[in-house]
Amino acid sequence: MNKYEEIGFKSGVEIHNRLATKQKLFCACPPKFSEDEHCCSIVRNQHAVVGEHGKKDKAAEFEHGKKKDFHYLCYHKETCLVDTDSEPPQGINQEALQIALQIAKIFKCKIPDEIHVMRKIVVDGSNTSSFQRTLLVGRDGGMETSKGIVTIENVCLEEESAGIVEKTNRESIYRLDRLGIPLVEVSTGPNIKDPEHAKEVAKKIGMIIRSTGKSQRGLGVTRQDVNVSIKGGERVEVKGVQDLDAIPEVIENEIERQKKLVLVGESKEETRVLRNDGSTMYTRPLPGGERMYPDTDMPVIIVDKKMIEKIKLPESWEEKEKRIGKILSEDLTKQLLHSEELERWEKLSKNFDPKLVAVTLLSTVRDLRRKGIATENLKDKHYQDVFFVLGKGLISKEVIGDVLEEYSKKPKGTIGEIVAGLGIENMSDQELLVIVKDVIRRNPKLVEGKNIGGLMGDVMKEVRGKVDGGKVKQVLDQVLGEDL
Repeated sequence: MNKYEEIGFKSGVEIHNRLATKQKLFCACPPKFSEDEHCCSIVRNQHAVVGEHGKKDKAAEFEHGKKKDFHYLCYHKETCLVDTDSEPPQGINQEALQIALQIAKIFKCKIPDEIHVMRKIVVDGSNTSSFQRTLLVGRDGGMETSKGIVTIENVCLEEESAGIVEKTNRESIYRLDRLGIPLVEVSTGPNIKDPEHAKEVAKKIGMIIRSTGKSQRGLGVTRQDVNVSIKGGERVEVKGVQDLDAIPEVIENEIERQKKLVLVGESKEETRVLRNDGSTMYTRPLPGGERMYPDTDMPVIIVDKKMIEKIKLPESWEEKEKRIGKILSEDLTKQLLHSEELERWEKLSKNFDPKLVAVTLLSTVRDLRRKGIATENLKDKHYQDVFFVLGKGLISKEVIGDVLEEYSKKPKGTIGEIVAGLGIENMSDQELLVIVKDVIRRNPKLVEGKNIGGLMGDVMKEVRGKVDGGKVKQVLDQVLGEDL
């Protein structure tokens, strides 16, 4: 018996992942953050109401007791009357539903014959309607891990909450462009063995969701909630764990906190949120079944055998690794599979050199990010432009980073403007030949010592990224051969 078994450790994780669909879950708005300033705002107050069981949810009552005002920022393109709760939902996003069912099928879940849209009461202001719409699409599944099978209790499809901008004791400000983005939630059973196992499980679930090719990219797209309890204590849910590597430490800290509470008999079920320093703080009681009730605005979705049979499973992660491993080195393959750039690489490598694309996404962009460059401004189009002009011989590989850096600063610019502004257009063969001969003439000792690296360095300083290094080496070898 290990130390976690001795303390009666139980843990499960809930993985939330935003889906890359064409529309939001219940309206036709684009599922993305607006790049524009908000066009207007509305103010609401929210109240706890009686659920289907005839009782009020204790978590909702707790939030109601704060008596806060909620301000919602609206946007021309990314929000509509559905988001402001001024009209009923426009129907379920079929694309999102198919993705959620696909994920449920991967986990070998039992898919219900009828899928009901349920309202989950939330009165913390994260939804204008005081509830979140959610659909249970699968249950009682499982997946293999290094420490045995971990059960998948539920796979749900739900609408993303509004994005928090600012909170005070009296009010909270939210932006509505995030509200309603399709979100899949995968919840495991409490059979995770230890903190490192929890990290493994969360990572594998995230990779399985990403294998659909329909996971959004970027910070905050995937969120992990961790449930922890020990013998003599109560279940505690820690929300907002965004970094997979932080999961073991979060669990260890929670175990130690609960041990102290058990000793003095003060354990209680609660929801806590992760602070920046790795500690957690109390937010509200754990919600119960009282907060769920059917959404009468939405029809029941009938699921028949033909519908299930039409859902095709995506390429498995193992199959994907084997396929990419035939194209890239083992190191690049592993980096790519564990990065946020896999989907982008898949798209770009269809038309451009796969290795160059991988190195650019995994190394060049990483270096720019470390310099504080806003690489989140870079979209697929920007990369396509850069690789296109590179293929046409208009720029060299050495200036890819410079172009992407400038594009990050001016994302609405054109590739022509960017290249011209940097002054990095490729020089002609004749211009390069003149520079190479001049460097050779000025460095007889380097020539005599056959110091090709030194000569290459001097030529590259002269051309300043306007010529590919391979081309420089070719011309240098040619001229030196003629001189000899």
